[in-house]
Amino acid sequence: MVIFMQFFNYKDSVAIYLRKSRMDPDDESIDETLARHADTLMKLAAKMELNIVEIYKEVVSGDGLFTRPEMVRLLQDIEQNKYSAVCCMEIDRLGRSSQKDGGIILETFQEHNVFIITPNKTYDLSNEYDEQSVEMQSFIARQELKSIKRRLRKGVEKSCEFGYHVTEPPYGYRRTYIDKHPTLEICEDEANVIRMVFDMYVNQRMGSQVIADRLNAMGYCPRKNDHFSRTTIQFYLQNPTYLGKIVWNKRKHIKKKLPTDKHRSVLNDEDKWIVSDGIHPAIISQELFDEAQTIRKTRSHPPSFTGELRNPFAGLIYCKKCGAAIQRQYSKVSGNRLLCPNAGCMRSIKTDYVEDYILKFLKQILADCNSTVEKQVQNETDKQSELIKISIRDLQRTLKTLNTQKSSLHDFLEKGVYDIPTFLERSNVLVNKIKKAEAALQEKQEQLKDVEYAPPIKEAVPILKKLLLHYDVLSVAEKNEMYKQLIKRITYSHTKYQKCNEFSLEIEWRYVL
Repeated sequence: MVIFMQFFNYKDSVAIYLRKSRMDPDDESIDETLARHADTLMKLAAKMELNIVEIYKEVVSGDGLFTRPEMVRLLQDIEQNKYSAVCCMEIDRLGRSSQKDGGIILETFQEHNVFIITPNKTYDLSNEYDEQSVEMQSFIARQELKSIKRRLRKGVEKSCEFGYHVTEPPYGYRRTYIDKHPTLEICEDEANVIRMVFDMYVNQRMGSQVIADRLNAMGYCPRKNDHFSRTTIQFYLQNPTYLGKIVWNKRKHIKKKLPTDKHRSVLNDEDKWIVSDGIHPAIISQELFDEAQTIRKTRSHPPSFTGELRNPFAGLIYCKKCGAAIQRQYSKVSGNRLLCPNAGCMRSIKTDYVEDYILKFLKQILADCNSTVEKQVQNETDKQSELIKISIRDLQRTLKTLNTQKSSLHDFLEKGVYDIPTFLERSNVLVNKIKKAEAALQEKQEQLKDVEYAPPIKEAVPILKKLLLHYDVLSVAEKNEMYKQLIKRITYSHTKYQKCNEFSLEIEWRYVL
């Protein structure tokens, strides 16, 4: 029996998070502040022998989690177990917005055993006293921020009542100022696209998806994406800013429960809206806008899911190219088909073809189980196990060498052989090699576990017999449940160069075949 041990050191893989605070000098630019903080923390890293992997510089001002892209990126990287610690100037630099946002940050750190290192103290969140200290500092910072936000909100509401536009300019406009007050001016190239959208929707009676496809084919693209979507077009059609209006507090932002969640917002009741005439020019006439709203209300898109499972491979089959879950689609012409939800990614296939392929494979497995090949299978399993163990020993030796090289980096930084950019570059190269080696080692360990401890396929014979014998009378949900007892994952591939009934499936079984 092989036992794998892994020793944890919070200094092994450390990130630096930089963010300007209201406590920093007002006459100092963000770049100057972050550079000063980076110098302080790099000196601390050298003193504590921390292995700095990456520096996250938050240059965007925002107290909500979703408005801080570097913090979101940091949390996503922590979820991928990239770091053992995060170094920052003070605890409140990590976040002092809502209790929920602060909870997300601290819970993410806790769940992945990430230490918090500041010039004054190192916090281990698995320690009860350190956890209480961090929570108390975060609470005090949140109360201070709430007071500031209340004053700012009153100022924003008053600005909107006067017709000033204080949020990010929508597509079709750019920021400008009149008597030092923020407003909008028309960006003609983008405004022409908005006019085309309303014309195609109202006068040419095109749907939102058709409009998006038409704009993409013409080479246009929105600001924050490389293509238009149906959702983007719908947002344009409902935006009263194009009428020269200012609408404030129309939507309520739903804070993310997890850093990887998508940003969501919901409409507030109309009595909570602040609507006023803006001082910016209109792009669309009131008549055209009203007609678009009338058309939009008559075009409904009810959900097609009725609660009844209709895909026997739901939760099992995934696209080889993009990794998305393959979905079932039905049409009167082609019947049930399986396809990737990302347009143009992978060719679709009839569900019957996939079912027939897997059923034939299962029948062959059952036939093999009834033959006398058990000893041969055991011999193959032993050979496979030994090869995996050899790979594990090689990877362990590689990791030992890489960690020795990594420990010498700080010596070069202290002696002035490396400057900070060179240090980070070399550190990243080594850490990436270590990550790949650790991932490969973990994969091999999982493979060894599967080979040595996974049950033999003969134990699945009762399930196989039941599935094959009663397949025609089983419900789709029952088929799906039985497939999941046999199969972990199916990877699907079907290129445009293959015929309609030609495709590839990579099946990961729950049993040793």
